[in-house]
Amino acid sequence: MPKDETDPEDPMEMIGIELPAQSEDELRDMALCFAEEFAREGYDEERLFAMFRNPFYQGPYLAWKQKGDEFIRSVIQEAMRMWRPERKKS
Repeated sequence: MPKDETDPEDPMEMIGIELPAQSEDELRDMALCFAEEFAREGYDEERLFAMFRNPFYQGPYLAWKQKGDEFIRSVIQEAMRMWRPERKKS
C-alpha cells in the first residue's frame, strides 16, 4: 500500500474529526485544556496568551476570537493556579 493512502483496517491510523463547541462551558473547557497542557510544559502567562492569539494554534485562536482577551486571561490564570501553585513563604 502506498504511504499516502489510508488503510481502514489499521487500528493505529490517525483520524481527525471536527467537533464544534456548542456552549460557553464547552468552549471554556477546550481553552482550559490547551492552557493546562502548555502550562505543564513550562509556558508562562504571557507566552500562553500569545499562543491563543496566534492563528497557527487553531483551537486556542478560535476561543480567543470568540471570547476575547479577558476570557482567555481568566482561563490562563485558572490553568496556572492548577499547575503552578504559588509556594507559601516560610
